[in-house]
Amino acid sequence: MPASMTRTVLVVGLLAGALVGVGATLVFLGPAPPDATAATPTDDDLSGLAQFESRAAFEAYVERGRERDVRYVSAAGGDDGARRQTAVRRETAADAPPATSAPQATPAPQTAPKDDEPSRVGETNVQVAALDEPDRVKTDGTAFYYAPGRAVRVHEPRSEDARPHDEPGGTHVLDASDPADPRAIAAIDATGQLLRTGDRLLVLERDELVAYNVSDPADPAEVWSRPLADDLVTARERDGTVYLVTRTPVHDSPCPIAPVGADAAVPCTEVYRPGTQITVDATYTAIALDASDGDVVDTVSFVGTGRNTVVYMSTDALYVTYTKTTSRATVMADFLTEAFDRTPPDVVARVEEVQSYDISPESTRREITRAVRSWLERLEDDERHEVTQALEAGFSTYRADRQRDLVRTGLVRVDVAGTDLRVDETATVPGRPLNQFSLDQHEGTLRVATTIPGAGAAESVSDLYTLDAATLERRGQETDMGEGQRVYAVRYVGETAYVVTFRQVDPLHVVDLSNPADPTEVGTLELPGFSNYLHPIDDEHVLGIGEEDGQVKATLFDVGDPTDPQVADSTLLEASWSAVSRTHHAFTIDRKHGVVFLPAGGEGRLVDYTNGSLATEHVVRTDGPAERARYVGDYLYVFAGSEVAVVDETDWSRTATVSLDPA
Repeated sequence: MPASMTRTVLVVGLLAGALVGVGATLVFLGPAPPDATAATPTDDDLSGLAQFESRAAFEAYVERGRERDVRYVSAAGGDDGARRQTAVRRETAADAPPATSAPQATPAPQTAPKDDEPSRVGETNVQVAALDEPDRVKTDGTAFYYAPGRAVRVHEPRSEDARPHDEPGGTHVLDASDPADPRAIAAIDATGQLLRTGDRLLVLERDELVAYNVSDPADPAEVWSRPLADDLVTARERDGTVYLVTRTPVHDSPCPIAPVGADAAVPCTEVYRPGTQITVDATYTAIALDASDGDVVDTVSFVGTGRNTVVYMSTDALYVTYTKTTSRATVMADFLTEAFDRTPPDVVARVEEVQSYDISPESTRREITRAVRSWLERLEDDERHEVTQALEAGFSTYRADRQRDLVRTGLVRVDVAGTDLRVDETATVPGRPLNQFSLDQHEGTLRVATTIPGAGAAESVSDLYTLDAATLERRGQETDMGEGQRVYAVRYVGETAYVVTFRQVDPLHVVDLSNPADPTEVGTLELPGFSNYLHPIDDEHVLGIGEEDGQVKATLFDVGDPTDPQVADSTLLEASWSAVSRTHHAFTIDRKHGVVFLPAGGEGRLVDYTNGSLATEHVVRTDGPAERARYVGDYLYVFAGSEVAVVDETDWSRTATVSLDPA
């Protein structure tokens, strides 16, 4: 093949295969306008929310939106789809997303106990203090409920050394009335993530939600159950109401949707869609149910795709995101018809004709590619070489100039202040959030940190947007943080955001949010390795947990001067993986004793963080990998598969070891 023809094929391939963003994730939609129909809306209309007028309209929308041309790229711009696929199991649903995270602006109850409390109880490290999250361990201070789960292999970036290990099934009940000497008093033949409220213990199993009366912990009694017919994305509990988000595939029989039973089924005509055609391979349902009897209080369903769901809940609102990407076909068509002045009229006409067809994005892309190839092949060699060079350079610049338009995150605010789920507002911001901790609501402002994937000649960058929490109107933004990197962790502490980005080095970005209309990056610190979990220690220190050179790393950041953040101290632990990299639930801080619990490899480390330094205070060695720790009074319980170790925090002596038999 002549060199010029080879160049032509390469450029046509570049146009056809341009990676313009990350696949759509989740759509949470609102009330339909009075005249809403099932017609395909324009790509610019993200606010025209509607319900489907019939099952046929639902199926037609789904068929048009089936994923046919989606390729996934890392936020840094490289093709990373295969490497970043994570095996998410239902029993570890609350441990996701894998490339974690930073918790809430308001510390969870266990992070700030008062020294004069008669009985200190360390509870689950959650994102928002008033909202409980499912986890493997729950307690009321007198009894512990522990569901070790099954043997699971979780494939995650930066934790390839994780191995499955045998754990006893079922849920174990321990009497902790004598904190120094607990006893196993009962076992429940159900396992999964746990929620506890009042006298109810809820077990979120693979395919069922089961509630037990635990008013007598030694004699748990099942009181109700509901099927979990579809994937459970996330759950929260507040004041006896459990909020679930489920994901249902749309193949075969897409609706009615009945993720928790036929009595709560959602018909096709009550499923919401956005005001534009999006990629669709799933429907999502938000469910509020009464923990006491399992009755469904309200539901809302919406279309979306089965990847990268982000749900953040504050005390008065549920925020759900979806990512809208511009298809390669659309970018190619716009470039050829509007931006490239050398496209001949017949090619422009053909592109516009193809766009008018009711065909998939992949079919549109193929037809446009044929038109471009046909045009280039009829040129003389010299002109073909010149035009192909211009096409390549022009298309790269075109995509770079529109970097923030190619991947956008839709935000929907669902009011949960009352008993009903009610959609209030929708908005969009450029880029995509890492996970739920990328969002935070504080004093009437919603803050959203996103990564803008690289496009054309433009490197990836990270942005932070502020919106009015009630109206979702944009207030301000701080952009272009961490060029060539992506967000690894976010932590909001009052009017300050700490954002960690990473590719080769680990920059910590300090953003002043005191004026929501003008968020400003005021300080940056670069250091080796990365942090993927951040936790506030005091007004002047933030602790980061991550990795450096294949070892677990803890870094104590001095942020007393936000314009000049420094490393107060850091330490490498003798382990290649920590459960904290998978879930913030694995992290525990005990402020009275000045230590944090870090599961590291097959043991639990208690690291002293006081006096601006880090030092291993004690190592708890267990029969299996230590994954959780909770305290009662001055006794720390370390949960590790078939064993629970109890340590006296006043002298670090082990007072008891409870061996658990399979339930």
